[in-house]
Amino acid sequence: MHDTTGELIVAVDGGGTGCRVRLADRAGREIASAKGGPANVNNDFDAARANILEAVAAAYRAAGLDPARRGRDVAWLGLAGAAFADLARRMEGALGFAKARVTTDSDTTVEGALGGADGTVALIGTGSFFVRREGGRDRHIGGWGYHLGDECSGAWLGRELLRAVLLAHDGLIEHSPLTKAVFARYDEVPGALVRYAQAATPGEIARLAPEIAEARAAGDPVAGEIMGRGLDLLCARLEALGAGESGALYMLGGLGPVYQPLLPARYRRLCRPAHGDALSGAITLARRHLLGCEGVAGA
Repeated sequence: MHDTTGELIVAVDGGGTGCRVRLADRAGREIASAKGGPANVNNDFDAARANILEAVAAAYRAAGLDPARRGRDVAWLGLAGAAFADLARRMEGALGFAKARVTTDSDTTVEGALGGADGTVALIGTGSFFVRREGGRDRHIGGWGYHLGDECSGAWLGRELLRAVLLAHDGLIEHSPLTKAVFARYDEVPGALVRYAQAATPGEIARLAPEIAEARAAGDPVAGEIMGRGLDLLCARLEALGAGESGALYMLGGLGPVYQPLLPARYRRLCRPAHGDALSGAITLARRHLLGCEGVAGA
């Protein structure tokens, strides 16, 4: 039984392909949940706000509550693009909660995955970031976005595939079944592919990632080469963080489990299931910092 008479917690996990919302009571117990559209505050602030509010309202309605009550409740939002402090503060004031805190999705993901313990988190989805926590201190690598970072990620893989299609067209590499199939979608017109790449969001380009992974497993040489480079970049980041020295390794995101069996044995043996997800991390942070609850892990 949940007490909905006092402050409730709204947890939000938002990225380039969608957002998730979880409504919880003060004890952190889930009441209801909902999903919504993309919520990267740097890509499109207004669309992210609208999608978040729509999903939040859906979660309230699923709990049989009036969405207008959010003015009484607290919220912790882990959002892609929130590394820009001005955007994070702007979003906090644009949602209508009694208290709201916007941090990066890496903060909530790490909190949820580690569950208060030390370890290394590799989040590889539309984008990517890597964090190692040791003795309560975090070291971050990546999370710089599609244009300057997000190595190994779905968007990175998709972009590399589109580049490979053009390289094959130019005769610099051999076409493979995968590059031929992708090129055919643009009627083998390079300009059409380039125009798509210029207009597409990182989330849209990341939709090529499952196809690349399947083609690699089937022996496609171009897919194998692209994923091999992605794996090398992943391992370089784990090495830089000292992930093999101690603690568990959590391979998260849509592509974390795809890369996991490809890891060298020294990393593969450290892999563990996450203690919780980004939403549970957001709830923990909200209870600790917005509600001042005693006995919250990591407080």
